[in-house]
Amino acid sequence: MDFKTQASMGLSLLKQYGIRDFYYRFREWYEVRGRNRAYQAHPEYYFPSHEELEAQREEQWAYAPLVSIVVPTYETDETFLRQLLDSVLGQTYPHLELCLADGSQTGKVEQVVRSYQDPRIVYRRLEQNGGISENTNCGFAMASGEYLALLDHDDLLAANALYEMVKALNEVSPRPDMLYSDEDKMVGDSTAYCDPSFKPDYNEELLRRNNYICHFLLFSRKLLEEAGGLDSAYDGAQDHEFVLRCRKHGARFHHIPKILYHWRIHPSSTAYDPGSKLYAYENGKKAILAYLRSQGVEAEVGLTKDLGVYQVSYLRNRRMRVVILSDTRDHAMALKASAGKSKGTEISCYDMPDISNQGIEGADADFILLARHWMVPKGGDWLERLLAFCQEGRVGAVSGSIQTPRRRIIQNGMKVSREGKVSPLFEGLPEIYRGYCHRADIPANVSTLTLDFVLLSKKAWEEAGKFTEGLSPTAQEVDFFARMRACGYEAVCDSRVKVICHEGHRKGYGMEPGELERLKKKWGGQWQRGDLAYNPNFQEGDGRFVLRGK
Repeated sequence: MDFKTQASMGLSLLKQYGIRDFYYRFREWYEVRGRNRAYQAHPEYYFPSHEELEAQREEQWAYAPLVSIVVPTYETDETFLRQLLDSVLGQTYPHLELCLADGSQTGKVEQVVRSYQDPRIVYRRLEQNGGISENTNCGFAMASGEYLALLDHDDLLAANALYEMVKALNEVSPRPDMLYSDEDKMVGDSTAYCDPSFKPDYNEELLRRNNYICHFLLFSRKLLEEAGGLDSAYDGAQDHEFVLRCRKHGARFHHIPKILYHWRIHPSSTAYDPGSKLYAYENGKKAILAYLRSQGVEAEVGLTKDLGVYQVSYLRNRRMRVVILSDTRDHAMALKASAGKSKGTEISCYDMPDISNQGIEGADADFILLARHWMVPKGGDWLERLLAFCQEGRVGAVSGSIQTPRRRIIQNGMKVSREGKVSPLFEGLPEIYRGYCHRADIPANVSTLTLDFVLLSKKAWEEAGKFTEGLSPTAQEVDFFARMRACGYEAVCDSRVKVICHEGHRKGYGMEPGELERLKKKWGGQWQRGDLAYNPNFQEGDGRFVLRGK
């Protein structure tokens, strides 16, 4: 990116965030530059070789559906359009059609398309420009594939994009309805790819606050027919609304942790200047509210300084009985006194020197807060925030961002590697940092939480089979939350709830060798895909979202 572009983006951010936030943004931006250098220095880590691409072209799949790639075009730059066409027609998976719904007023797009004599191109000049959603729906009507995919008119596909999607359709059971991949960005017509977005697997809480799924998106015709096409009332956020609506219709999601999509940055794109299309973010807010209401959830949804990231606050709408269990009575009483409660919250508290099933069994409540005496939540609404997550019944446990007194993150939940190594997420990051792709700043589902401070659904605890006592703290946490998630419950870290750890926090997250081996036998198959909140393109050895090497 040239100096002029960087300066323009910098001034835009200064105006958006103010001096203090901009200072920290600059520090994070400098770290992002280092990540981009590492990403660009080793494309072989992230993209297939020429030999691998040629082998993909020879692959014969038992299930080889026709895939329709739908592109709504509008006065598309000729260079960008030719690059798009070449990226689609050069796919290593051959069974495709490219459906171009052209809302242009001039013939510039048609002239370029007609120069390609490829029968896989289906082109239609629309009578009028109906906007992004309506034009895309026209593209859907042109498509004849069993699966459809979306591609913006100035972006590119990696050569192996469809191959990886069809590979997953053949290997994943049950066959997914909606698939998405990792993505990166490109500047202008350069192929100097940057800003890789290595995503987690399906993450309900994250998706409610940010359309992290975005590109590359492929879905079945059956799902499209059930959920319906894009809704023009949400133009600018139509993809986010569509994904949420598909989720409402029971879509099974599958994430492919590979860069399959290149999102182009240029002066008129939202990737370059998010504020250039503010209406899109207002429509995103509307889409989230509509989805939550369809799930019976009342919430307040607002924009943040980070456009595209939304503030979602669930509103309490049911009575909830809570027992606070701490290892000292004074701390239990202090927590009760600090927990600002609503009329719908009934709180009692007891001391429990050690975490035990017996202590929880004796608690007459719907929810149990476990809190060691060195864990002190900040603010007067921390308990109400945690309880609000548990109203839907799908959330079995929730905690906050555990931090040092100097406000550095100790953990925002934990991850488990393929080998069973446990690492805290975002350890050492300043509290004000947003983290990789804003992930340190957004409430999200995680695989594992600390039992030193956590709100548990007693029902979820019982259905999961309670705690396995006699294990080390880390082994106990990994085992319990794996069992809880196997029962269909989710674990959530709400990064807005700050919990200060006033004593020496846990220095290590290791397990005894015998414990690790037993848990590997039990959960090793689940671990092999990697942690649900992480990505195999990051280093496995920690939770700091550092790009891996080979």
